[in-house]
This record gives sequence, structure tokens and C-alpha cells, in this order.
Amino acid sequence: MSQILAQVQEILPSGIAPAGADVVFTERWLAFANPATLSREESVMASVGYENRYFLEELSDEYLSLAIPSKFFNVGVAFNFFGYADYHEMMAAVTVARRFGVAAVGIEFDYFNMFLPDEVGYRHAFTAQVGLQLDVTDRCVVGFRMFNPSFSRIDYNDVARKLPVMMHVGCNYRFVDDLDLLVEVGYVLDRGVDWAVGMEYRLMPELLVRAGARGCDYVIPSLGVGVCFARFRFDLTAEADFRIGTSLLSNLSYKF
Repeated sequence: MSQILAQVQEILPSGIAPAGADVVFTERWLAFANPATLSREESVMASVGYENRYFLEELSDEYLSLAIPSKFFNVGVAFNFFGYADYHEMMAAVTVARRFGVAAVGIEFDYFNMFLPDEVGYRHAFTAQVGLQLDVTDRCVVGFRMFNPSFSRIDYNDVARKLPVMMHVGCNYRFVDDLDLLVEVGYVLDRGVDWAVGMEYRLMPELLVRAGARGCDYVIPSLGVGVCFARFRFDLTAEADFRIGTSLLSNLSYKF
């Protein structure tokens, strides 16, 4: 069971970056991913996402986000809901990001709320996420992000619910104009090292495909597709956890 739990990324939705390697995913900002990516947005973008784990409604994430660029810095807001009536988690975030030449810096301020039944009720905590991306060349980007540097946790009934402390570094290399390779390595406190390797290829302006794998104690492969139409984009990714089941990750975004 400990191996299975090590594969679960708590609190944050997985997102639709290839294999979940979002620390260096630069194509667009993803809610609760590397906050530095927000600095790359040049127009207002709204998105909604739904992630279903193992075809269980109780293990689903529903989130929405809004990115607003400006002359001085870009601002993003996001909200995520996970769970069901008797137990659920909510996270709200405000992100600020800016570019400094070839460097992009972002910070995300997070409010986490958890509901437990009986007399426990609601419990909450505040934390943050910081991120950095550096354009080494026109084809190579390296990145770093850390979630929960404050080691925030929630205490209830003499039990401590620790929010995960995560650090990730990665590299995104563009072999040709339409093919990206993303590699990411990270460390989650009390769980150990995890990794992700993914590729994204744009077959045509309206269609792209992605594939990859991530893991901690065992490998979880994934396949995905993105469809662009006018200002809309729809992404769908399937992850196959052979010990538990299949997860479907979807996202719909619109650029104004």
C-alpha cells in the first residue's frame, strides 16, 4: 500500500502536461502547476478542468482558472474541488508572475480547506508555491518549483494532516519546431523521489498528441491529445495505473 500511496500527488490536480511534467511546460499556464509559466501568457485565458481517478466519482478534481496579463506582471486565479459530500478538499490560489529577460519568476499564494464529517467540520491552512523558468536557448528551457515551503499542515483530533512538501526540477528541449521533450525529477518529503518523461508533437495547427510516463516506485504511462479550434482548445489525457486503474484528465480553455 505504501508504494501505491507514493504515486498519489495530493492536493493539486495532475494537469495535462505530457506525463505531468509541468515544471517546464511552457505552452500555456496550467492551474496549480509551475507559477512561472503564467508570465508567458499574452492574452486573457479562462479554463475549466475535470480529472477522474479510476472511474470513481468520489476521486475527482474539478477546477477552473483565469489568467490576466498586464504591462507590469501577470495575475492568475484558480480554484479546485476534490471529494464528495462527506469528505472534500478545496484549494484557492492567486498567482503573480513576471519575466525578467530570459528568466521567468512566479509565486502562488494558496488557501487549502478540508471538510471532515461528525464534529470535526472544516479545517484550513495557508501555503505557497514558488517557480522559476530560464530560457537557456531558443530550444531549451529549464525550470524549478517548490510547493509548501512553509511546511503547512492541518491538525485535528490529535492527528496531523501534512500538506505535501514538493520540489521539482526539469528541462524542456525542442528537437524540431513541433516536437518537445520534457524531463522532470522531483522529491516529495516523506515519500521520496519521483520522475516524469513526456513528449508532445503537433501534427498540425489544430491537432497535437502527447505521450510519456511518470513514476515513483512503479511506472504510470499516459497518452493524450489536444484539439484547437479558433480560440478554444480541448485536451484529454489517459493515465494507466496498472495496480489501481485508469485516470482521465481533461481541460477546456479559451483565449480572449
